[in-house]
Amino acid sequence: MALRTATRHLLAEGRKKILLNLAGVGYIDSSGIGEIVSSYTASRKQNGELKLLSLTKKLKDLMTITKLLTVFDVYDTEAEALSSYK
Repeated sequence: MALRTATRHLLAEGRKKILLNLAGVGYIDSSGIGEIVSSYTASRKQNGELKLLSLTKKLKDLMTITKLLTVFDVYDTEAEALSSYK
């Protein structure tokens, strides 16, 4: 819920380039995945971009299994992620 609120708040302020740093996320359940997808969808609807940074091995494996890794732009470094925005 906090992710949804934060994303919607950023989009309402006109901030369309969102980088979600997941380095500290040790565990995520289906609700968490749903929130990430929902935030991605909301940003796309407003011509924004939501990208993921620093996925843990566990999270990267989960995103691969669910095929979501093919949907999101994922980066290992913040510099690489920031330079990828249009």
